[in-house]
Amino acid sequence: MQKEWDGNKVDIFLEDAVNEKYIRRRFNGAMQTLTDEQIAAFAQALGTVNELPISYATVIEEYRYTL
Repeated sequence: MQKEWDGNKVDIFLEDAVNEKYIRRRFNGAMQTLTDEQIAAFAQALGTVNELPISYATVIEEYRYTL
């Protein structure tokens, strides 16, 4: 089996303290090699246009396997 990169996604979780929950926003089409600095800069940019504070961000790496 051969492992092939299929795509990355970035999830940003916003903290809604009033309603005691987290709101997830997913951004598809992220680059294959993301650095921590790039993710932090992206989260900071989103924080400037959003009224809810950003709690954390995650990167989802997707792979497919072929024979």
